Amino acid sequence: MKSNHENEFQNQTDTYNKSRRTFLKYFLAGSAVLALETSGIGRLTSMVTKAEAASKVTPYIPSQTPGNGFPQTIASGDPTPTGMMLWTRVEPSLETGFTNQEIDSDVVYWMEEQRSKNDASLVDAIEQGKFVMFEVSKKEDFSSTEITGFTPIWKDHDNVVRVDLDGTLQPAQTYYYRFLTKSGLVSKTGRCRTLPDADSDIASAKIGYVSCQDYTNGYFNALGHMAAEEMDFFLHVGDYIYESVGDAVYQGGLEDRQISLPSGKAKAFTLEDYRMLYKTYRTDKDLQKLHEKHGMVATWDDHEFANDTYHPAVAPDDSLESNPQRRLFANQVWFEFMPARVPYDGSKSFEESIKIYRSIILGKLASIYMTDERLYRSSHPCGEGELDRYVTDGCPNMNSSDRTMLGSTQKDWFLSELKQSRSTWKLWGNEVQNTQLKFLNKFMNLDAWDGFTYERDAIAQTVIKEGIENFIALTGDFHTFEASYLQSEYSDSGETYGVELMVGSVTSSNLRETLRNSLNDVPAPSSPIASEGTEKMIQLLRGKLGTASTVTAEILFKELQNIVKVENPWIQLFDSTTHGYAVLELSKSKAKWTAYSVDNIEKPSASKELLWQCEIPNGEASINVTEDNSTVNV
Repeated sequence: MKSNHENEFQNQTDTYNKSRRTFLKYFLAGSAVLALETSGIGRLTSMVTKAEAASKVTPYIPSQTPGNGFPQTIASGDPTPTGMMLWTRVEPSLETGFTNQEIDSDVVYWMEEQRSKNDASLVDAIEQGKFVMFEVSKKEDFSSTEITGFTPIWKDHDNVVRVDLDGTLQPAQTYYYRFLTKSGLVSKTGRCRTLPDADSDIASAKIGYVSCQDYTNGYFNALGHMAAEEMDFFLHVGDYIYESVGDAVYQGGLEDRQISLPSGKAKAFTLEDYRMLYKTYRTDKDLQKLHEKHGMVATWDDHEFANDTYHPAVAPDDSLESNPQRRLFANQVWFEFMPARVPYDGSKSFEESIKIYRSIILGKLASIYMTDERLYRSSHPCGEGELDRYVTDGCPNMNSSDRTMLGSTQKDWFLSELKQSRSTWKLWGNEVQNTQLKFLNKFMNLDAWDGFTYERDAIAQTVIKEGIENFIALTGDFHTFEASYLQSEYSDSGETYGVELMVGSVTSSNLRETLRNSLNDVPAPSSPIASEGTEKMIQLLRGKLGTASTVTAEILFKELQNIVKVENPWIQLFDSTTHGYAVLELSKSKAKWTAYSVDNIEKPSASKELLWQCEIPNGEASINVTEDNSTVNV
């Protein structure tokens, strides 16, 4: 029989171990501020967003040029009415932080509040410089601050810093933030904006969105122009990085945009490979500028892991065998480098380690639903060969009720959120094309929703039966600007229930470039159509033109766009010749969509032009084009 002393000791040990597990759980979920009760063994009693400062801790003082020591600059994301996620990465050769083995219940994240006690042992760690200090202010010069705090540098997570400020700030306010180290390093200044209260009746909002930014295929000029927009935040709807880099087949011809992976392979397979990609991408001046000026809400598509991926962690271009370890690496690094408020636990299976689908609420004006269309999706319906996925006749399995894009849990969440929403506008952060796309009676892309028609129909019927108005899908993936009608079925008898607005790529090859590269027998990096599908498409176009003579990419693309218009009348606008970004302005009466193009991606600067502008009236699934500068409009 145990003595009272032994029982007390065992209880303390159990509490300590439970506290440690709780700490690790919430660290991995992105929480960045803890409260510590200093009595007894110092057990953690709650996870909170405000912790108390030890008055004797000396603030860090900036003494070096802003930006030095922060090679990937700073970023913010997932805003709420009372905060957002803040992110940075400190150069490991200049500052070191905590290893995972050092993390225990004695570690405290704190903000400057003088309301209760702090663990005095933390002062030594702060003085040793294993933390960064963050400052948040309404003034760009930080002459006064709203919040000041310290948070650890996570050595085992590539020296990143993640801070969740939710619950600490005021709604609908612009804030500036920066990070400082003990040695005097200071980051550049970031700007972000909190959301309005969920029940506030706001009059307007403005968001940008982008997708498909292949670093090796061009300069991110579109992102520099989007950074200059006055907007609340921006969405990234997938392909923030490309895993394929290592040889000419996967890279463009720009010498200063080449990437060599630590593994020496042509594609990312290891933890360090994926980290190298994010670190390299985040050195781009225009991507840095965008993150410094605006908060981001991101989801992923396939290239954050591998092309055309599906459950269970299969990359069909590489192997038809599941590779859960590679998927776990990709999940971890996405979590490390994205300022996203999502749970992560690397001790779980790849599909349970992270959950990135979530919603953002803009007062009563809009709800945004960011979905994950890769982690849980079924395999391709007609097979895994390139011509099974692209430019294909299709197969009965496309319509199978056993197939899923979202997975049952996420689908139930998505449909429930739509049915319960009281927002004026319901926006869907949707990675792959929803509307049907056919070409000479063949399905152009079964990696998109055309390969998952049963679940697509279930979403359509829910919106129609529930009388859900103002449903807009904001889509990427296909490297093409499109404005289309969402229909219950894609025929003359289909009922229109919403609108799909697809943004073109930042740099990834569009259809015209893909045709040109194939005709010139040169690699087509990051093409929206696999190489065998492109060759098949050219063969069919030549046959349609009825000529054996040499044809140009321009002639082929003109014929392609004519076919798209005839066979897909729900597509109102179509341009796959350029790169750029899009902006959506919301008001109570309408949604205004503006698509911008840049004149080149081959040089590190470019001018922008308005491509299209159209309006969707409140209560109407209607695309009213107000400006049209596209030369290839169907």
